[in-house]
Amino acid sequence: MLHTWGVSTTAEDPVELAVNRALKPLRDDAVRDVEAILDAALTVAELSAPQAPRVADIVAAAGTSNQAFYRYFTGKEDLMQAVMARGLRRVHAYLEHRMSKVEDPSKKIELWIRGILTQATHQTAARQSVAVNEIFSGTGSGIDPRTIEATIALKDLLIAPLTELGSSAPEFDASVIREAAMGTMREHMNARTSPTPSESDHLVAFCIRGISLEA
Repeated sequence: MLHTWGVSTTAEDPVELAVNRALKPLRDDAVRDVEAILDAALTVAELSAPQAPRVADIVAAAGTSNQAFYRYFTGKEDLMQAVMARGLRRVHAYLEHRMSKVEDPSKKIELWIRGILTQATHQTAARQSVAVNEIFSGTGSGIDPRTIEATIALKDLLIAPLTELGSSAPEFDASVIREAAMGTMREHMNARTSPTPSESDHLVAFCIRGISLEA
């Protein structure tokens, strides 16, 4: 008879389940703390840009303590990198949800482009994004791996519809569309303007036409 004392043979390890059950309330509290700090960082950054926000101001706005702040972040730079990565992941979730509701690959790409441009038309999001970018420009900080990963994941949403449309180089085409849409978005953010409907329509038509010509 084979004995497996101390060795789990199933996916649901009872020790792991017990530990996770005990830690869940602590994890939920930690998630709430981090979300509050990140939200506060955006609000304070909007007021302090191009200077980096002070930890004391972020802590006060979040209603937490310095001890809690440094429990989750090594400092302001680590915090702002987390803010940027979270923003990209939220945009990713938003675009993925919208794209999943349509079947037409051209429409998926259109929704992706318009969704990116929306970041410049939503006034609060635009102001906060500009503030974060100004802070990074002033510090000369490099791009964090979390941000790079989130940016790549955002671009990768285009690969499947591009492939379906017959693109011979879907990853390259996805990068081109990303640069076109995000470049337009950044220009408007920096100028404190929004793309007009005709400008958005033109960008969408240009990208879709380029894919059809290639295919």
